[in-house]
Amino acid sequence: MNITFDNVKFKYIERFILDGASFSIEDGDKIGVVGVNGTGKSTLLKLIIGELTPLSGTITISGGTRINYLCQTPIFDKDKTLLEIVMEESTKDYPILEYEAVSMLSKMGFNDPNITTINFSGGQLKRVALAKVLVTKCDVLILDEPTNHLDNELICWLEKYLIKFKKALIMVTHDRYFLERICTKMLELDFGKTYTYQANYTNFLDLKAERLEREATAQKKLKAILKKEKEWMGRSVEARRTKQKYRIKKFEEMSEIKFNERQEMSLSSLDVRIGKKLISMKNGSKSFGDKVLFNDFTFDLNKDDIIGVVGDNGAGKTTLFKILMGEEKLSSGELVVGETLKIGYFSQHMELIDPEIRVIDYIKEERSLIETLEGTIDAKTLLERFLFDSNLQYSKVKTLSGGEKRRLQLVRVLSSNPNILLFDEPTNDLDIYTLEILEDYLLSFNGPILVVSHDRYFLDKICNRLFIFNNSHIDESLKSFSEYLEEDNQETKLNDNTKNLSYKEQKELKKKNKFPSKLENELKDLEREIPNLEEKLKNLKEDNSISPIDFEALIKHQEEIDTLSNEIDIKSTRYLELLEMKEGML
Repeated sequence: MNITFDNVKFKYIERFILDGASFSIEDGDKIGVVGVNGTGKSTLLKLIIGELTPLSGTITISGGTRINYLCQTPIFDKDKTLLEIVMEESTKDYPILEYEAVSMLSKMGFNDPNITTINFSGGQLKRVALAKVLVTKCDVLILDEPTNHLDNELICWLEKYLIKFKKALIMVTHDRYFLERICTKMLELDFGKTYTYQANYTNFLDLKAERLEREATAQKKLKAILKKEKEWMGRSVEARRTKQKYRIKKFEEMSEIKFNERQEMSLSSLDVRIGKKLISMKNGSKSFGDKVLFNDFTFDLNKDDIIGVVGDNGAGKTTLFKILMGEEKLSSGELVVGETLKIGYFSQHMELIDPEIRVIDYIKEERSLIETLEGTIDAKTLLERFLFDSNLQYSKVKTLSGGEKRRLQLVRVLSSNPNILLFDEPTNDLDIYTLEILEDYLLSFNGPILVVSHDRYFLDKICNRLFIFNNSHIDESLKSFSEYLEEDNQETKLNDNTKNLSYKEQKELKKKNKFPSKLENELKDLEREIPNLEEKLKNLKEDNSISPIDFEALIKHQEEIDTLSNEIDIKSTRYLELLEMKEGML
């Protein structure tokens, strides 16, 4: 066992973030931390690394445990080179070889390890930090939103890397595919309490639903008892004299109970009239000097379009949005924008919000009264619908968590009642609950939507069309984003393996290059065997039947554990080899 929380409490001002949290992180755990923005996910990680101190309770970390931590907004010495930064934690006992550091930086998109971070964007700094934590040896790897600012190729690579990772992993992420494929344990923060589930993301959703149903039933019964006790206490003074003292004391104790009244967030806006002429581009091109972002692009926007705009970082996706809003001009070509369009723009840059402004004033800057499907409401009521209570509304923006700031941006965009939406990386820092509400809203929105995102789950769920930035061109596709990625991956492998062959030779190779049935059967056998062996190992580790003074039995028991662990490692390595072989087939 590496890390244990025992009845830990922590609060900011009057707001409890953790209220008696107890859980453990064991060697080999792969834990996803989930909860609504502002519930303290990043705070929990900072408590683990010792950056924050609990109000009460204990956090125990096994001696010698090495922890690597990827924060949301890393800061580095601007005078140091990338190589120096990545190799900072290299020691005699835990060396980092220079070629490993250079290779990892290259994987993150940095081909020159001797440059500094002086002009780096937040996304570039995040990738440097990721390179550093991945090459530094550790027992526990902690990642706070690791997929933010990564392109799709790098996200897929990181996913495979973490699946193979042998040590303990705990991460906060909004990427539901990431959670589903990597994590085997979920840690939920809710009303200051922590709940652990031995489950991947899909099974966690079922188990959480069962928990909430049980809690609702228990609260309903408790409220009914409290109501009866209140009626009993309200009888005449004469009757009170005969009341049992313990019953009066019981009522007083029950009256102190605070019920977790769960607020529901809802998004709605009026259908604003939208004309027949929306947005059209004919032979549009955009370049900055010698760099061509896109060339000869023609499209017509339809009312029911939900378009995912995808491509590598720096390809020009945000620039396309600026062109549609009139903030940038086409280098050549024609752009026509309908006169009735009212664009709601969700920027990926949170620094556009004044940190000193109060939350409610940020919304009132847009408008004080907001038209909704239920009628006209004020800014205070709108913010309450988005889970900003009275205390938060009169707080300064700088006191909000990263996710709460994103949610605040969302409130302001929707309060203007737009009839077309441009969303630039809306999923960054938003919690999964808010994302699900946002997805339902977008699917029911009565107007076109263009969204830049690297979130595969989000794009698969809402988009009916893709704009793909690819080598200075924008291609269109009606496939889902996952289908496009799979097709693109297969095409890349085909090009790499057959680029020097004739068409006839490529065809012959494709026939021959099928995954052999013998290996397919071996792969299926391993898929069945490994979970059974892991369950057997778990039972062995939890077996307390051996006397602590029976040294021979203890040694034999440990040998069984070591043998089984070694067998699992060998079979897991073979399984991953076969899986990569299969994926590598044309």
